[in-house]
Amino acid sequence: MKTETQLELLDRIMAHRASGRDQDNTDVAPSSLSIQTGEYTDRVRYEAELDLLSRHPQLVGLSGLVPEPGSYASVQVGRVPVLVTRADDRQVRAMANVCRHRGAQVVEGCGSIQRLRCPYHGWTYHLDGSPAGRRRDRYFDDIDPVGLVELPCRERDGLIWVAGDQGAEIADQPLHGAEIEVAPFDLARYRRIATTRFRRPLNWKLAVDTFCEAYHVGSLHAESLDPLIHSDFALFDSFGPHGRMIAVRRSIGELDRLPRLQWRLVPHATILWFVQPNTVLIYQQDHAELYRSRPGDRPGDAVLDVELYAPSDDHRSERYWQRNFEVLVSVTDNEDFTTAAGMQTGFEAGVIDTVTIGRNEPALQHFHVGLDALLSTPKQG
Repeated sequence: MKTETQLELLDRIMAHRASGRDQDNTDVAPSSLSIQTGEYTDRVRYEAELDLLSRHPQLVGLSGLVPEPGSYASVQVGRVPVLVTRADDRQVRAMANVCRHRGAQVVEGCGSIQRLRCPYHGWTYHLDGSPAGRRRDRYFDDIDPVGLVELPCRERDGLIWVAGDQGAEIADQPLHGAEIEVAPFDLARYRRIATTRFRRPLNWKLAVDTFCEAYHVGSLHAESLDPLIHSDFALFDSFGPHGRMIAVRRSIGELDRLPRLQWRLVPHATILWFVQPNTVLIYQQDHAELYRSRPGDRPGDAVLDVELYAPSDDHRSERYWQRNFEVLVSVTDNEDFTTAAGMQTGFEAGVIDTVTIGRNEPALQHFHVGLDALLSTPKQG
């Protein structure tokens, strides 16, 4: 993030710190927002969201997801199983992870390989998706070999975007202006350190919701995060359908002893970009985190992918990063997602019809309003 941008954001933080308790000391929305709890339980809404996630471009990983030629990774985009590769030309491609013989998934997980080989009957493909070979080819000589189904894909500013719909278009600047902030971090040089996937009994949006405000830090995370992060002073800015929140670390007071031109934001803040429709990109002091949430088998079921990336030139041990990863997953799962699962139980019980998003939760309001706008957008084609 450019120095002038950091200073502008820090000026806003300092203004909040200087305000009294009877004034707004965090960025606020013009009014509160009420949403129906049915958005978390309704089956029709669930199907519409799953359809959106299957066709709309989404951020699936940093460039380190497939770091070198020969790399591959399997991801899920809505209903669509997707294979992301980096071939010898270093270009990132996405294709349906569906063999053209009988439809089996060609690969699982991630790694490096010379040829993609379907485990069912051994048909092989090049990393660009083109056909490489068919076992006992003479039995198929009346059918021309075909490659894997190509899907829209774009790599930009160290981020990889994929759409599960062949007809979808991915914008040249899919961050809608946030690339001005993201690009200076040079995320293309980050390697993926750790990843995990788990299912939890909550609507997929609740997993995103918990990252969209700092208001809960002082109560829910009283022992874990509150000693490090303020519940107030948070900043929010929108970038088209996306948004960015700055959560302020308690170390911000150290800047009081420095002249303004020596101020730097990153050591004293956590930066969270909410990337529609279902991804949260978090920049911490020495690493980046990626959270992707999607619907499971029903409205009250979510599949969550969590990844940690660190600079390739960082020489700290794998054990150090693994411990960090275990801590962040533990706090998020045991505190945020456990609470969210309780909320889901209450919603499904029908005890309340609406929930309120306060003026001090502008990022959360923007996420829900933006998602509703995407759902109401007519399908292309």
